[in-house]
Amino acid sequence: MKIALLGRGKTGSKVKEICDEIGISCSVFHYQNPLSIEKLKDHDVIVAFVPGKVMIDSLDILLSAQLPIISGATGVEFPSDLDDQLKKSNIPWIQGHNFSLAMNVIKKVFDVLNKAPNLFDNQWSAHIHEVHHTKKLDSPSGTALRWGEWFAHPVEISADRKGDVVGDHNFTFDTPYETIELSHHAKDRRLFASGALWAANLVHSQNIAPGFHWFENLATQELKI
Repeated sequence: MKIALLGRGKTGSKVKEICDEIGISCSVFHYQNPLSIEKLKDHDVIVAFVPGKVMIDSLDILLSAQLPIISGATGVEFPSDLDDQLKKSNIPWIQGHNFSLAMNVIKKVFDVLNKAPNLFDNQWSAHIHEVHHTKKLDSPSGTALRWGEWFAHPVEISADRKGDVVGDHNFTFDTPYETIELSHHAKDRRLFASGALWAANLVHSQNIAPGFHWFENLATQELKI
């Protein structure tokens, strides 16, 4: 598998590090080495961790290259017909809010937590709290908001920005006599790069249908539970 990596920021650089360590060929594209259809011809998968504007500016080239795409682009509004364009061009696109593989285990845990209010009448409350580094602009994080969607009941969400914290998320389900807590602690940004490479290998080795897919949906399918 030969990867075309778009972006060399905090996560993109980790993708390159892991590729170098495990012997995956990886070409890095950025403003000094811009994308072109010609340069992408001998690659198998495109992995992109770039701001939304860069992704939109690159969209025509990405679609014309007709390669599978793994995208962690942030702050992006995709065209409403993107799924149709991908299907017409026979391109699978995997988009992720968070490329943590463990988050997909947590998503399954929330399937059970969603039923907890049935045991406690109205004598319960739920709270999600997240902490990220001070350079993260969105607050609360997309992952915290996603947890709120997964719980599917009223839940308070709060956020802090401290130092260089990669990402901490905590869910608390509180009742008068007991508390349930669910936590995820991101130790290294390599976890996001590792998840993206997992997705790249999935789309390279399996017959993923053309069109727009969410990373979390494909990952939870692999749990087979």
